[in-house]
Amino acid sequence: MKWIKNVLSISFLFLMVVTVNAQTKQAFKEKSDPEATKILKNLKKIYGKYEGIEIEYNLELEYGDDKEVQSGKILQAGDKYRINNNGNIIINDGETVWMYIKKQNEVQINDYIADEGTPFTPAKIFNIDENDEEFVYVITGEDNKGYKIEFKPRDRDSEIMKIRIRVDKAQSKINSVKVFSDDGSRMTFLVKSIKNTKPVSKTFQFNKDKHPGVKVIDLRD
Repeated sequence: MKWIKNVLSISFLFLMVVTVNAQTKQAFKEKSDPEATKILKNLKKIYGKYEGIEIEYNLELEYGDDKEVQSGKILQAGDKYRINNNGNIIINDGETVWMYIKKQNEVQINDYIADEGTPFTPAKIFNIDENDEEFVYVITGEDNKGYKIEFKPRDRDSEIMKIRIRVDKAQSKINSVKVFSDDGSRMTFLVKSIKNTKPVSKTFQFNKDKHPGVKVIDLRD
């Protein structure tokens, strides 16, 4: 389980795992499925009306015979977000990013730099159709319950083999996101609930008082 233990899994899923190099010379030129685009744009329309979004989830991590299930919650309003994954916390207030590691009782503080190597923030998973330059996506399955849409990076050298999402047909919502990596690992993000919410500003600040004895590592310029 070393691979799993050495990453803060939910941050890896949202902030790193779907990053691809758009400047590669070896890229797919196929066009995405128009029907898939229509479904994704409908999701974007629904979630775009939310003042803020609250997502409760389970996260399944698989690598070979090892498997781990984590759970957590995401709160996001605009560019600000708060992720609590098994007690590990990531907070972004639009200017500063705090990453709290529960096991070490340690928080690292960094400046937030928009779109620098991390084009996906939590709510952008619902805007994935905007990334046609990075992904080609098609509907690969449909039944009475919903659709299965697969995304493949246009970069042939990407560490991500594909991303598969399942969309509930009746409720027009994302049920799951599964990421397949070239090292054989799998990450499945299972959505338990999605709510429209209005987080207060202090939600996007790290409160040291709630973590007595926390070690603070300030890496800001």
